[in-house]
Amino acid sequence: MEKALIYGTTSRGLLVFDEPNFPEVPIQVPGGTVEPGEQVVDAARREFGEETGLLGRTGFRLLGDSHRTFERNGGHHDLHRTYFHLPLEDDLPETWTHFETKPSGGGAPILFRFFWIDVALARARLDLGSGEMLHRLPPIGRYDLVLIENAGDQSAYHRIRRTVLFEARGRSDYIPEGPEEIKEQNLSLIFKLDGEPIGTVRLDQRSGGRAIVRLVAIASDVQRRGHGAALLRHVEHLALSLGARELLVHSAPDAVGFYQKFGFARFDFEAGDFNSVQLHKMIE
Repeated sequence: MEKALIYGTTSRGLLVFDEPNFPEVPIQVPGGTVEPGEQVVDAARREFGEETGLLGRTGFRLLGDSHRTFERNGGHHDLHRTYFHLPLEDDLPETWTHFETKPSGGGAPILFRFFWIDVALARARLDLGSGEMLHRLPPIGRYDLVLIENAGDQSAYHRIRRTVLFEARGRSDYIPEGPEEIKEQNLSLIFKLDGEPIGTVRLDQRSGGRAIVRLVAIASDVQRRGHGAALLRHVEHLALSLGARELLVHSAPDAVGFYQKFGFARFDFEAGDFNSVQLHKMIE
């Protein structure tokens, strides 16, 4: 069995899809079976257009291939996958739906829902090991929003938060490893520009499709250059890829206007005596 798979990317991340009518099916990347006598790059071009509705795309770049065996119906089968990278335009929608009218297994058309996912999280979420060539992708855009994975990132994360959110406001009570930092559902993230840490944020996942954006900070020496807006866009894309449909934030009073420019509105979601303005935004 020969398959062609396509990693479509923009600065927003990797193009993936799920099947709304079959929520148990894991997310996938576009691709499909190479037909007898068909060149694999032609199969990639055809399958990408059929599945996404984005026709006539060019610029497919070979990333590599893999071989594996699997069992089906009591027999052993060989699976040969060839992977391509396809850079896409940044003005594509955040999400869209399209019917696959020619499913490889036959039958009725299947509804696909396309969206973008952060490449750093894609490997664990993609179906049947199809993230195996993600490490061969070139850097996507100038920005990266990533989980803290090493001591250098952790040091930068706490340095930026301490200096921007505490010391710059006359506070000296910063606690690096508070109890909320170690909860599994709370993601400590560092924002990088050309590989250099410039910002931080924590995304706290909640039930009911909610996520709270906390402790947003951009290093003081690179503020007022549009990096905060880029960070917020990346957070929104990440939240969507994790299944969130509503973002919540405790904003400093002088930052309310910034969030409102990105569609946030006042909305009280937590009771308590806060020195902040509570806001929310529905995302899709």
